[in-house]
Amino acid sequence: MLRLVVDEQGQLWPDMAQKLPGRGTYLCMHDTCFQSMSDKRLQPLKAKFVVSLPQWTVLRERIESVLEKQLQQMFTRLRITADVGRDAVMHRLWKNAPLLLLLADDAGDALTRQINDAVAKRQQDGRKTETVRISSKLWLGEKFGRENVAIAGVDASGPAAAIANKLNQYCVWHRHIKA
Repeated sequence: MLRLVVDEQGQLWPDMAQKLPGRGTYLCMHDTCFQSMSDKRLQPLKAKFVVSLPQWTVLRERIESVLEKQLQQMFTRLRITADVGRDAVMHRLWKNAPLLLLLADDAGDALTRQINDAVAKRQQDGRKTETVRISSKLWLGEKFGRENVAIAGVDASGPAAAIANKLNQYCVWHRHIKA
């Protein structure tokens, strides 16, 4: 769920950190909820808030913009600790620490199969691994400051677990927005 706040002019703004002042409401960011969202579905907000409608198109652009900025900041922080590329990720998969994998949709079939097999083996051994699909190698490469990145791994243990969870959530939301 994404918190939205209403400003004095009745405009809705995304509150990614859930810390902005003012009254708020929550927007379901599940794929089916988000794809069916429209100005008509925002109408019930008028019962609780002074909201000017229509504004779904503008709100969607605001969410996308804020989400892009958040993701860029997270990836910038993770550049030095992330394992980028097939060999680095495969090496990391054999360690015991929990791991978040970022796999591009346009990664090759062989790489996708290899990663899925390794993740299944890790999960059988009781090692926590989550895989989140990313729209493209180009987008993931851009986030890591490279040309193309098909696969990357991020530590999901200890203090890094909170960052990995947020990164997972934001990547899923980003995918819903771009769909």
